[in-house]
Amino acid sequence: MKKETLVTNKFKIIGLIVYYVVLFTERLLAVIFSINNGGEYALTSGHYFNYITYCVTVLSLVAGFVLSIKPVAGMLRSLFSKGFYPFEENYRYIVISAMVLLYGGMMHTGFTVAPIQFVAYGFLIAAMVVRTVEKCMEDKTKIYPSVVSVIYLTLFSMTVPVCYIALKLGELTIPFFIAEFAAAFILIPVFGIMLYKFFNDGITSFSPANPLIMFVLSGMAVALKWREEINAFVLIFVILTVLFYLAFGIIARLKYKE
Repeated sequence: MKKETLVTNKFKIIGLIVYYVVLFTERLLAVIFSINNGGEYALTSGHYFNYITYCVTVLSLVAGFVLSIKPVAGMLRSLFSKGFYPFEENYRYIVISAMVLLYGGMMHTGFTVAPIQFVAYGFLIAAMVVRTVEKCMEDKTKIYPSVVSVIYLTLFSMTVPVCYIALKLGELTIPFFIAEFAAAFILIPVFGIMLYKFFNDGITSFSPANPLIMFVLSGMAVALKWREEINAFVLIFVILTVLFYLAFGIIARLKYKE
């Protein structure tokens, strides 16, 4: 095993472990403090939306913790040893547990600390950047699709809408809740599949179905809440993701097939 690969592998492990720890901690605090804090987002506010988000957060914490025990233990052993952690056999478990935990991250609770969540996602993105560096070192002919992959995945991940409460939508309230929960629950596995392929191959999937699904689901969530509030963050990243795919993703898909 090359020394450079061992070094990048450890950086990749650090990024993934910090993602788990930071997001898990923030969501655990959310479960504890969301009971009485957050006004309309507090569990005690009596709004059925909060019961749903609270249950999803708790379930994602429990399931994410259980599923992450084996891959995190393996990564910790590798981090503090001179050996190499066999990622090729464990990417699936790492991505599944990370995406399960992400379900909780997409629930806006009475105690949601967005900056801390962005720190967690930042370390996940850092691990992706390290994987791109590895791919570029091992096969210089794949530099373009690999670099495009990490940018595309980063943009795509930002299009998954956080599930917010709605107070002024009237008859559109239920359709909006359905739209935003559908977007989160469908796009997280889509992102997970793309992330698994990326970690496994160094290049993600550039199937046109992925940005199309994202555009429809996230677009519906943004459109249905437009009358009350424009979710500018998701809207901007939906546009950026589509434009990036059209400008670079299609070319990367063609190059990857060569």
